Amino acid sequence: MTHPYSIYIWRPPLSHYGKGSWIEAFQAYNEDYALYAANLIHMDSRAVIKVVRYGINLACFPDEKTVQLVERQIAKQQEQG
Repeated sequence: MTHPYSIYIWRPPLSHYGKGSWIEAFQAYNEDYALYAANLIHMDSRAVIKVVRYGINLACFPDEKTVQLVERQIAKQQEQG
């Protein structure tokens, strides 16, 4: 893997019955660039964003609690199938 940092943006469901998902917006080579870019995207769009390295969340925008709520919503969607 040449770019170990991934920036994911939450895409909410398009309808009441739809499913939301994380979309990998881009990858970065270093942590500083990944955090800087994710922060800029969040400030501009107010989107829920997470920066991940090897499956571990390094940063969450706007905060960790919001990302955890999204993760729980995804888990519920998968249970409902």
